[in-house]
Amino acid sequence: MAFPDDIQLPANARYYTFVETIKNFNSNYDITWSFSYYFPFSSFQATPNYQLGFTTFITSLSYPVSSLPGQYLGDQDPEYVLSAAALYTEHPILSGVLKTESDSTILLESSILSGSIIKIAFDSTGLYALTGRDDRPGVGLETDCHRDALVIRDFDHNVLANAPLKDIAVESTTSTGFSTLSTDTYRTLRFRYVNLGKKLHIDVRESDTTTYSLLTTINLNFSLGNVSNLDNIFVGFSLSTPISTTDYALSAGNFYLRNFHIEGYEERTVQTETVTTPMLSVVSNVPTTTVSNITA
Repeated sequence: MAFPDDIQLPANARYYTFVETIKNFNSNYDITWSFSYYFPFSSFQATPNYQLGFTTFITSLSYPVSSLPGQYLGDQDPEYVLSAAALYTEHPILSGVLKTESDSTILLESSILSGSIIKIAFDSTGLYALTGRDDRPGVGLETDCHRDALVIRDFDHNVLANAPLKDIAVESTTSTGFSTLSTDTYRTLRFRYVNLGKKLHIDVRESDTTTYSLLTTINLNFSLGNVSNLDNIFVGFSLSTPISTTDYALSAGNFYLRNFHIEGYEERTVQTETVTTPMLSVVSNVPTTTVSNITA
């Protein structure tokens, strides 16, 4: 399969994207999902600089559209961003997508979601945060791409978070978090998209405990209140190995995924209820006078 020039992968690279479509959810309410993964040391012990990244996301698409592997980790081609559509010329011969002088696609705004709302990546190379063509926002290659990084992008592909896992302090007295993607047992990650899409909590639970620890909380500084299809949202997962190389030796070995679980509100009608209470009865203050020298 031919990919854009900025994606460099060997012919036998492995990349997957799936969207759970059995149920769709209303993102005006909280959506919580989790899964467990197992990525043993034996999967990369011969190549310590292995390249593997996996993501999870919520999306309006019931199947991947223009899904790119490599450093995009299943993202849509940046030529087509969420809530926008390419502008085409009507010229009978020179038909195609209109570009700016810097070769960026001219986009028309829309009120319909057509891709990921939020995407969370765990990337051994950190390249998911990298800036790219067609004005894809991101960070510099030499300065801000971190090994074993947590990277989060929003609906317009803006980078909301980009940090090495070892620098993310877990808010727990019983867990120290994790600094690499590898794990000797199944590790469970939980994601909570809450408060009308204004906040994202990421929790972690190792196999030797039943208690989740908060890995990080991200304030989502955007609003999708003018978008019409927030009641038809799905949850998905993607993986790619390697990330950006033609050397298949840098691919990781076995990666195991299980117990993909989603909770949320499935109806389309946003229900609101105003709760009122009766007036509280109040006993007014009664002035008192202290009397002394009284015997009984």
